[in-house]
Amino acid sequence: MAHTVQNFVDLAMAQLQDDQTFSAKAHQKEALDYLNRAYSLVRGQNNLNSTCESRWDIPYDLHQIRDRHFAMFKVEHHVALKELVSLRAIFKFIEVVKPAPKNDAVERKAAEVTKEVKNLLEMRTAQYNRAIDLGRLFNYLPVSVSPHHVTNQYNTSFIRCFYYLDGKMTPLNIIMAAAGQLEREKEKQGV
Repeated sequence: MAHTVQNFVDLAMAQLQDDQTFSAKAHQKEALDYLNRAYSLVRGQNNLNSTCESRWDIPYDLHQIRDRHFAMFKVEHHVALKELVSLRAIFKFIEVVKPAPKNDAVERKAAEVTKEVKNLLEMRTAQYNRAIDLGRLFNYLPVSVSPHHVTNQYNTSFIRCFYYLDGKMTPLNIIMAAAGQLEREKEKQGV
């Protein structure tokens, strides 16, 4: 691929961050190097003018170019030279702003909080759905359930539920019998 002055200028500009600063001194140096490469192309394309005694009179690097050196270049290269010189001056004074290091502790805590909130929302949704199902199951009687995770003396784990009718502990078979009787009465009334 044949490089052009504009290609090298674009590569130099790519070293800048979004906020128009360099993230490291190395990036600044690399941008200046791309500008020097662009200057080398201009220098190589320049045939000697009558005012220039030899090729060695032309400055070797971009940082050596002054206004008096423009006479050594053809007029067609003056625009590119002015752009390169001005970009070099700008790049020299652009700040090097190192990006803030990523704080893994903050990210871990954020992930932990997000997970905890998600679990809490899932738990509340499940509790709501269980309350709706209980109301339907017990024919809208004021029944509440308190499940417990239990391990017996034989190291067997299971869930034990205590049922409360209107805040008083009541066996499940009594609650179900009452719910069934209320359902039958509702059917007799034709509701």
